[in-house]
Amino acid sequence: MDTEMSGHGIQSLELGIQILKKIAEENTPLSITEISELCEISKSKLHRYLTSLYRTGFLQRNESLQYFIGPALIQIGNNAVGPSDIKDIARPTLIKLREMFNETVFLSIWGGNGPYPIEIEESRRAINIGIQVGSKTSMVLTTSGRLFAAYLPEQETSYYLHKELLEHRLSIDDFQKELSAIKDTGYSVTEESLIPGIVAVGCPVFGKDGKITATISIVGIKGILDLSSQSELIKFLKNECMELSHLLRSKH
Repeated sequence: MDTEMSGHGIQSLELGIQILKKIAEENTPLSITEISELCEISKSKLHRYLTSLYRTGFLQRNESLQYFIGPALIQIGNNAVGPSDIKDIARPTLIKLREMFNETVFLSIWGGNGPYPIEIEESRRAINIGIQVGSKTSMVLTTSGRLFAAYLPEQETSYYLHKELLEHRLSIDDFQKELSAIKDTGYSVTEESLIPGIVAVGCPVFGKDGKITATISIVGIKGILDLSSQSELIKFLKNECMELSHLLRSKH
């Protein structure tokens, strides 16, 4: 069967999609000048596209007028995971973990160029965890990023992973050893990698094909969140993620 599309398309739509792809390939929010250079489009022409993409939620803009992937695009990616909304399926697990340990718990999915938190249940403590729903997070500095790097096929992550390792001047060999340890233990730990005094632990959630679909991470204060190998919190988190994986497989 011929899968090639013939006929005229909508050039402005195709260009808008190319702009989104270029922005998604970068690891940081971009100014209009930087996007203009990446896409080889004049700033005056680009501004119209950015305005529309921002208004529709496909892009977000920070206080420095820099653009990054928006929640509407993340939601489309989330819906592509399967017919069931993973947020709805996972929410009881997030709430259960939050109530059990009074720590902030969040769910992340792979967005094509890195992990994106899509649901957060905040603890009753007022702490800054450095994570926002819909904003891309680091592949090397977060539990979710390391989990996706460990369990996704290498061809899906290698470009973004090596780019970040160089950016943060981290050893590729040492990081690969960490990924092996994650697969051996079934969980990932980070300590003060984003914010001083904040630590985290995360576990993978697998879909019907055995491929990692999402991650669940628990974030807390160093010295309070038990990250030891005998931690009851880690055992409980691993068990909840295993049960959620079984539930996801049964939904399809």
